[in-house]
Amino acid sequence: MTRWLIAAVTAITTVLVTFPGFAVEMSEIKARGRLIVATSGNLPPNTFVDERNQLTGYDVEVCRLIEKAFGMPMTFERLDWKGILPGLQTGRFDLVCSNVNITDERKQVFDYSIPYSRAAVIPLLRKDVAGIKSFKDLAGRNVGAISGGNDGEIPAREIEKQFGAFKSFKGYPGYAEMFADMRAGRLDVIIAPDLAAGDYLKKFPGEATFAGEPYQIRFVGIPLQKGSAELKTAIDDTIRKARTDGTLDRLAQKFFGIENFSKQLIDKVP
Repeated sequence: MTRWLIAAVTAITTVLVTFPGFAVEMSEIKARGRLIVATSGNLPPNTFVDERNQLTGYDVEVCRLIEKAFGMPMTFERLDWKGILPGLQTGRFDLVCSNVNITDERKQVFDYSIPYSRAAVIPLLRKDVAGIKSFKDLAGRNVGAISGGNDGEIPAREIEKQFGAFKSFKGYPGYAEMFADMRAGRLDVIIAPDLAAGDYLKKFPGEATFAGEPYQIRFVGIPLQKGSAELKTAIDDTIRKARTDGTLDRLAQKFFGIENFSKQLIDKVP
């Protein structure tokens, strides 16, 4: 009986991972009268809660542009990163605004908008740690990253496999806990997108440094349930307009401190 239950759970999990969810139709969204969006709220400067307890950040404000273009309210559901994409796949959300990298594996399961952002994955080194000049020098170190993240745990595991075992690895649901552990000396290095690392350094100058060149650079898009062609077209149009009229550049300057950010983007799903 136990073996049967394990086999059944394994089969269900395999189906969830392998097969795309059902497409959401624009008619369904209009009938409902609102867009349902997932975000972590724990990945500054992309998505976070400000001092007024309001959800904001670069990704959140891009989603607000979609809300305005569609002319209907948007409901944000906050949850840990590990539950976001499975929730989208099962139809719990219409879309996700939470710095989701576009990957070949995910494109088999989800549709994506054209890129509205990008993530350069870098090692961030604690200020008092020596002997690390790049991502190739992390063997024997205490490393942290966002659990399951394509700009966190996944590249960290790739680095470990290629260049030697870490002393320890710890996955985190969000940046706040991870950066706090670094300041407390529990982590030597963090694998994270440069935008999040830069935001940390603005808040805590001198606490850490970038170690060498990025490990990889990925584009970021808004994932949708597979087959949501009408919704994708409408979101793509909103992103293109925001690039053309300078809105994306203004948001990037505000949250990232980067000028001409839209020039780093492309007009197709890679």
